[in-house]
Amino acid sequence: MSENIYFQKALARMTAGAAYVDAIRHMHDSGMSAEEIQKNLSYPVSIEKVERAIRDYEVEKTNPEGVYKYVEKVNEYGKRSFLRVKDEK
Repeated sequence: MSENIYFQKALARMTAGAAYVDAIRHMHDSGMSAEEIQKNLSYPVSIEKVERAIRDYEVEKTNPEGVYKYVEKVNEYGKRSFLRVKDEK
């Protein structure tokens, strides 16, 4: 059951991203307020969703995940795999 909810949330985020989140980010970077963005969208989006998209975008800009690099590992059987590790520079 929880896998189904996880999938539904992931699908909702993907469709929202394709439908309006990138447009909201662009208009926010242009200096528009949430109300102005909502009026200029051709897709009907509630003001709460616009504000949430702006808030999430600001958090993402101020707190980036960090810089990662990929390290190659080879096990005793010769199988190669790659691990993503945080780059400590």
